[in-house]
Amino acid sequence: MFKQAHTASRVSILGALTSLALLICPAQARVLDDFNDNTKTGWEDFTFVPGFGIAQETGGELRFDQPAAGQAIFTSAQFKSEVFTVQDGRTVEFRVDVVKAGGEFSYPVLAFIPGSPAELAGYSLAQSSTDVLIVKGIEKYFIDDDGPTAKIKHENVTMVLRLTGRGDSVEITGQVLDKDADNAVLWERTFTDTPGADVLDTGEDINPSTPYLGDGYFTLYCYQNFDPSETTYVAHFDNAQVVVMDETVLDNFNDNTKTDWEDFTFIPGFGLPTETGGRFVFDQPAVGQDIFSASQKVSRTIELVEGERTELRVDIAESTGMDTFAVLAFIPNTGGNSPGTLAGYGIAKDPDDVLITKGIQKYFVADDGVTAELKNENITLSLALEVKNGSVIVTGRILDKDDNNAVLWER
Repeated sequence: MFKQAHTASRVSILGALTSLALLICPAQARVLDDFNDNTKTGWEDFTFVPGFGIAQETGGELRFDQPAAGQAIFTSAQFKSEVFTVQDGRTVEFRVDVVKAGGEFSYPVLAFIPGSPAELAGYSLAQSSTDVLIVKGIEKYFIDDDGPTAKIKHENVTMVLRLTGRGDSVEITGQVLDKDADNAVLWERTFTDTPGADVLDTGEDINPSTPYLGDGYFTLYCYQNFDPSETTYVAHFDNAQVVVMDETVLDNFNDNTKTDWEDFTFIPGFGLPTETGGRFVFDQPAVGQDIFSASQKVSRTIELVEGERTELRVDIAESTGMDTFAVLAFIPNTGGNSPGTLAGYGIAKDPDDVLITKGIQKYFVADDGVTAELKNENITLSLALEVKNGSVIVTGRILDKDDNNAVLWER
């Protein structure tokens, strides 16, 4: 977690050859239901057995308490007052707090369900005390994590399900955040659901293989994976929230005219980018010392605001070798700050390093291990900034454009 020092900034690109810059517009997390009135409003229940396991709104929570059923079973509550649409260029993020959960065989589930909850058909994040799953349907698990990374706390956590339309695919990210540690990320995985039959950790991607683009509902479940050792199956939820963000292209560079970009260089004329061939091109000769040049998009100021998440992305079409860093940055424009200080938040990459930066020689993350030895071209740099309780959560990602934006690196 990083304390917020600045609130207004411009997008900067340093030392990179890029083909696209875009901004995912910030949006305020909106509470669908905080359950404080102890009256279940706008929710539609589902159960296979009449009266079994129906969620109750009590004590400022939505509570599922199921007795042992002798078989695997689930019940759900679906928020039918509002429809959410996953489409190309849009991100829909669902969040819910898990206050109390059962043991190894009790699964609180947060889901985007287009139709009836009965088939679990849609996208879901499920967690027990030993497993975390990203789900497409019954026995269809994109991610089926029962290893050491899934052995995390499962009470007083926030479940996050983020869905982004990418053409005819959907990028699904699941997170578990620690409410006792300023929403530190305990678990995070991403999978891209393509129109074809994708390889799942468990099950087959058939009937349908196609992604769930279109309308769906915020849905909560308690899944009982029955085992005689567990007599009660519990999922108590609080603070159902949604964030919807739409992407805005800042510049696709197709007109080959540099418009509203303000260049920075330490040496007059050195390393200034040109817009040519549908790309934004930095070509720097060797100068015998560490140096950088930059260009800042000045037509739009971006603000970091409490409760909002902003994501910046840029494609890297071509880059040279070792120690040539492509950098995407959020550089505040307050107090006379400029790209020359690198003061702000950035993600930087060369062939065997990935950095998340706060300034010159200030690195939150400096990865020079095997996890950073990644492809260096035809990738997307992503920098996400979320303000939470006065702190800024900084997430850097590298996506593979040749593989449906598969996540190559994330911290």
